Order: sequence, then C-alpha cells, then structure tokens
Amino acid sequence: MNGVLNPVKTGIISVLFLCCLTWAGAQRVHAALLDGLLDDVEESLAEGLAKKGEKLTTGNFYTDDKPNAHAPIGMMGDHTHEAGEVMFSYRLMHMFMEGTRIGDDSVSNDVARDYGKSVFASAFPDHQCVTGHDCAVGGYRVLPTSMRMWMHMFGFMYGLNDTVTLTLMVPYLVNSMDHEVDNGVKFTTRSEGFGDLRFGSLWRLWAVEAPSLGAHRFHMNLSLSVPTGSIEPTDVAPVAHDGGLRKIRLPYPMHLGSGTVDFYPGITYGGEMGRASWGIQALGTLRLNTNSNDFSKGDAYTINVHGAYELIENALSSSVRLSWNHWEPYDGFDSQINRQHICHRPAANDVHGHMDHGHMMSDSGHVCLHHGEPDHAHPTVQTAFPNLLGGQRLDIMFGVNVLFPDFMGLENRLAVEGGFPIYQYLDGQLETDSVVTFGWQAVY
Repeated sequence: MNGVLNPVKTGIISVLFLCCLTWAGAQRVHAALLDGLLDDVEESLAEGLAKKGEKLTTGNFYTDDKPNAHAPIGMMGDHTHEAGEVMFSYRLMHMFMEGTRIGDDSVSNDVARDYGKSVFASAFPDHQCVTGHDCAVGGYRVLPTSMRMWMHMFGFMYGLNDTVTLTLMVPYLVNSMDHEVDNGVKFTTRSEGFGDLRFGSLWRLWAVEAPSLGAHRFHMNLSLSVPTGSIEPTDVAPVAHDGGLRKIRLPYPMHLGSGTVDFYPGITYGGEMGRASWGIQALGTLRLNTNSNDFSKGDAYTINVHGAYELIENALSSSVRLSWNHWEPYDGFDSQINRQHICHRPAANDVHGHMDHGHMMSDSGHVCLHHGEPDHAHPTVQTAFPNLLGGQRLDIMFGVNVLFPDFMGLENRLAVEGGFPIYQYLDGQLETDSVVTFGWQAVY
C-alpha cells in the first residue's frame, strides 16, 4: 500500500505497546511515578511549611467527596482512581454548526461559492473547461448550510493500582448535514454508527498538599484508538445529471471514525483549596498511519483551563472553562468521494439538453461530466476538499456538577456543560455555533 503501515498490524503493535506500559505500571503499586525524583522540591516546600507549623503531604491523589472534585463534564481523563475503584460514565454531546467561515470571517453562501472557484482552480489546475461555460462554478456546486453532531460516549475507568488507572471509551455518533445546491435544491444527508474504540491509561506522576498550599496533582494521559468507525458512510443526494437521487460516499465531516490508529498523549494538572478547584490539561491527537482509503486526518491539539467553585457543600458546584483546539488539514484524499456527475452552468443562451464537446448537458441547464470519467470526477461540495479541513477554535464553557449522597455503595454525579466559540479561524468550512454536554458518572 505505497509504504503505508497496515492498519491491522499497526493496531496490534499499538495494543501490545500499551499492554507493556500497563504491565510496567502494575509493578509500581504504591507510588506515583515521580515519587523520590523531586526530593529537593519537596524538602524546600516542607521547610517553608514547617515555619507555619504545617506538614507537607505527598503522594495523595484521593479527592474528597466534592462536586468539583471532577472537572467539567466536557473534559475527559481529568482524574485518577484508587486501586480497585470502578467508574462508569455516560455522556451525551451535541455540537451545532451553521454557515461558512473563511479565516476569522463569517461569510454568505454567495461569498463561499466565489471562494470555491479559487479552491477548485488550485486543487485541479489541469481541469479543462467546456468552451463558453463557467467551469469554475463547479468548485462549489453544493454548499453545506448547517450540521448537527450527536455523540453518545460510554466510558469505563478502573484503578489498576495506586499508579495506573485504565480507561475505555466507546462512542456512538449521529451526524446530519443540510445542503443547498446552486439551483436552489435543498437536501440532508445522515450518518450513524459506532466510532473509533479508544482505550488507555492514566499514570499518576506527583501530588503534594498542605493546608496553606492546597492540593496539587499531576498525571499523564496515554491512550490509543483503533479504527472501528466507518470512513465509508453512504447516503442519497440529488447529484445525478437529471436531478435524481444517487447513492454516494459521504464527505469527510460525516465519517464516523478516522480509519487510522491514533495516539493521544497528554498531561493533566488539578488543584484545589477550600471550596475552589482548578485545572489545566494539554492533549494531542497523533495519527500513526494512513488509512485504507489513502488519507489521514490531521493531527490535533487541545488545551483546557478551568476553574470551579463549590456552591453547596458536598452537593453542587459551578465551573467555567476555556478550551483551545487546533487541528491540521487532512493528508491525502479519498478518490471515491464525490465521484458522480459534475455539472457546470452553461451560457445564458444555451439551456436545452444536448451533447456538447462529448459532455452531457441536462435539461435542467447544467453541463455534466459522464459518470465513467474518473479523471474528471472532481468534488463539487465544499466538505469534499480535505485541504479545507484545518482550523482552530477557542471556546468558553459554563457548567454545573451535582453530587448525590452515596446509595448502596455508589457515588452518583450528574453534570452539564455548554458554551460557544469566542474565536474561530477556519480554512473555509462550517463554523461552530454551540457545544453542549450532559453526563452521568457512577463510582463504585
């Protein structure tokens, strides 16, 4: 496959690698990884605290039963568990996107279509236009107008020992996207199914606390996803030369998985003092191979900063979070996406269906390339251009955590978080309007 790693082989190697890491962690059953390596720092802190009559405690990752002992529900991998402790979780996440953004500007559909002309010309410089016809319009014959993304995330965490917490995440996605054709026709496509299975571990690094210092805890995030989500979802769309419906492979934003083995490294810090808590998390998403359809999603990076306050003791807390996300464009492309008839507007005085220079002109007034001409089967919908799928976004999120009294040994939490972008810079794609997450967590 042109030197590309086989996804199955890469997956097996990655699983074995993670198993080795987990086994190594299992050997350190009573210590954070950096215990003993920061003695000078701990001694300096202890001396300062001793003058206040306080004692420094190290290695304690246990958090009191407080609603804000967990981060806002939109963050994952934010805390570790004691040996033998189990947590089940469910999250329902919804993202709504509407309108096109180019750079940091929201633009109209007309402006987006004009932008599509230059995108089309640069992506396909060898495209030959039929004399007398505006071929550039074919760049964006179809524009997405809005998209809704629902994700059901089922999670599991298990404290393997006092060093390692194992994690498992199983996503189920439902995507729908509304479109508008340049002739005014509107249609919706949909994809649904399980996403990429993700499993990993959280490694305790270092923890210190004292009454006047507060509690400070650091852990490392390591996880892998395997390509169980489809990268070939299909639906019907009005793309046939006669305006009829045709089954097509949906463009990239409608995919349910990446098709690659992905590595998610990160580091998380959490602090608390009295009723207040705070945290910082940095995560990366690294694609380890190219998928079976000859492309890979771009690498991505996320930084979360949050603060929370306990409003009602042992019951209710509120939070605010800033989340910065950066993602690169795709590398490569799926040659089967948008391989249907490509229609271009004819000259104003040429509106009847006939053959013109070997191309079919439909009765609806469009010059269409034959379905059997793969060399000219260029994408006509904005979302089929993988070079437009990079960008960055800064979100502000507001949340509430509710902690219920223990019931039959179960600690139950309900939480909700919602917000919107305060800054977006996109390469020419749908912009995000809102993000909402609802969640339930049960610890046993």
